[in-house]
Amino acid sequence: MPRIFLGELEHLVLLAIVRLGAHAYGAAIIAEIETHTRKDVSHAAIYLALQRLKTKGLISARESSAETERGGRARATFSLTRTGSARLGETGAALFAMWSGVNPAVRSRSRS
Repeated sequence: MPRIFLGELEHLVLLAIVRLGAHAYGAAIIAEIETHTRKDVSHAAIYLALQRLKTKGLISARESSAETERGGRARATFSLTRTGSARLGETGAALFAMWSGVNPAVRSRSRS
């Protein structure tokens, strides 16, 4: 299987989808990322990341039934595929391994 690399935003989007579960739709993903990173994210960037993740086979999208409060429009909800779940686990393990042994002073500066 070819190596699939994740950018920072793609990684954040995957984590948001996991955190949100069945409620992982565009606006909720944006809010989840902004809440936990305390940074504004571009809506267009999130939707482009979602498209890239679908193309890579890491997420799937499902259309909900039409919602009256949305003017009869459906909402796409996202979930990780098996490949997406495995890749997220691999990248998480790699990041934790890289962070271990890093000087605590550097770690605390990276959170600001």
